[in-house]
Amino acid sequence: MKLKEQLDNKELKSSGFWLNQMFMIVSTIVGVYLAAQSGLQQALTFDTYSKMEDNYYLRMSLHDELTDNTNDLQAYINDYLSRNPPAQEMKDNRPDMSKYIWETMKYNPTTLETPNEVLTAARRFYAKSEDILDRAMARRLGAKYAGDQLQVLVDDMKNETLPYIAKSANQLKTELAKNGVVIGSIKGGQ
Repeated sequence: MKLKEQLDNKELKSSGFWLNQMFMIVSTIVGVYLAAQSGLQQALTFDTYSKMEDNYYLRMSLHDELTDNTNDLQAYINDYLSRNPPAQEMKDNRPDMSKYIWETMKYNPTTLETPNEVLTAARRFYAKSEDILDRAMARRLGAKYAGDQLQVLVDDMKNETLPYIAKSANQLKTELAKNGVVIGSIKGGQ
């Protein structure tokens, strides 16, 4: 009986063994690199589509808020400013412009991915309409004149800005659909 078997070191000395080990190391490094690249690419793609979907919802929410505010202003023009009511009646029935979406956009990271024409038009609409309403309430503007000025804003919003917002949101939706992403699928909705 042999007490100890002798170890065979011949294989360690052969160049084939070392060449095989080098190929294994190189293939492991290349495999890990390719897997990391693929994972990174997938993460970036998901992030891009997720931001596009977020911006779609942001644009549509702003569109809806501006539509509501435009309709409220139109009703106020028709029901009050057109007939030059007493100041107190104008104040009591002043439309309360909703700015929830507009204010929330300050904290949304995708806001600045929204076309500047949309942001500028919304900012100007809110600023000008508030200014005209304030001056009309203070009787620094006549009700009829204030109504005419507000009507210009309302018409511009209805004819230019709102269709532009809807079109830009639909472009995002179409771009996502081309890439196999259905609105609501990333966030788990619809």
